[in-house]
Amino acid sequence: MPRRKPKPKPKPTHKPTGTTPEEVPSTTDRISKLADHILHHILSFLPLKEAGRTSILSHRWIHVWLSMQGLKFYTDEFANCGPEKFISYVNAALPYRSKQDLQVFKTFLLNDSSTNLAASTRWITHALRNDVRVLHIIIRPKSSGENVILPRPMLTSQSLEELGLFSFPNVKITSPNVMSLSQLKTLSLQLMYVTSAFLETIISGCQRLENLNLHYCWITCSGISSRVLRNLVVENCELQIQWKNKFYICTPNLVHLRFNQKYAICWPPEELHKQYHCQFKQDFRNLKLDVPNLKSLILGGYWVASEPGAVSFFLRHSPLLEKLTLICSKGTGFGMDMDPINLLSDLCFQCKNLTSVDLLCRKTDENIEKLTEVLMRNGIANVNLTVGDLSFGDDSLKMLYDVLYWVQGQMFK
Repeated sequence: MPRRKPKPKPKPTHKPTGTTPEEVPSTTDRISKLADHILHHILSFLPLKEAGRTSILSHRWIHVWLSMQGLKFYTDEFANCGPEKFISYVNAALPYRSKQDLQVFKTFLLNDSSTNLAASTRWITHALRNDVRVLHIIIRPKSSGENVILPRPMLTSQSLEELGLFSFPNVKITSPNVMSLSQLKTLSLQLMYVTSAFLETIISGCQRLENLNLHYCWITCSGISSRVLRNLVVENCELQIQWKNKFYICTPNLVHLRFNQKYAICWPPEELHKQYHCQFKQDFRNLKLDVPNLKSLILGGYWVASEPGAVSFFLRHSPLLEKLTLICSKGTGFGMDMDPINLLSDLCFQCKNLTSVDLLCRKTDENIEKLTEVLMRNGIANVNLTVGDLSFGDDSLKMLYDVLYWVQGQMFK
């Protein structure tokens, strides 16, 4: 039998690449051709050391690194560095940027020795001379409760728009004689002792201050008074007042208030029982509010669900309120017997623009039901109850959390 001819091989359905110049895969560096501000945004997601190493890629990337407008020298990549190594790194990095404007600068004020204090003061002065707009400082003192003097350039900057002062551990800021920050709009304090003298100096020296964030602070002044403040956050602070005095918030132009406290007020222990620091849940009546234009209110703490009179107290002073969020946490603590709540006055309020309330709690109980009943009785049509996680986002606190989580991580190392 005649042999069959072999079947012809199928022709390739695609052309082999790389045979002609038009078909050679492109090796063009498209990323390097992006605009500087886009590359800066890309590098902002890298640890600072890694971002600096991109300068070896090409002459183009040297320029990108040198023109970065945001520098952060307190991230985890420096957590295991000793003070000498950390200071050497910062001292080596900053001179290359001596002629570059800075938008954001975040670093330490090392107050643990005169040498370290001098070095960190030079870094802060360098940033201020380059017209930095956002400055976040973590103060590292020798011991808790130490008095700290801020570098003088921080008190007279004409470029600063946002200033964050965070301590680890807590410190007392020595009240400056002069403070003139003409462009400052946002001030955030964390783990600080806030005295009357310090707060008055801030309010008088920052004529454009619109946002004040107090986070885990010991507030020993008699109150907060400002005609320009529009946003106020009092988060997990201790408001320490003298016996039977009132803590006042006098801010007629305030639009947003976040008052998230385990307890409303606490008196110094020497005025009650020296054996313990007594904190009260029902002492909202020791608050004095002047917030006639308030439109957004966030209340949080142990007392929110158990004391509907406290919620009503805030609402009676906020006739224009449009948005209310209640964060109900459950806890125990020392209490104080107060006068009985007058149902005709203490639980009544009028907020014509408030039609719904967001109520967050871990689980429902009879206190939540009573609070809901009080809200509905006063004209609130909808109570949006969320049971579960109590985490609540707030744009005014995002910058604080960045530092707070880092500091808490260091405390357990």
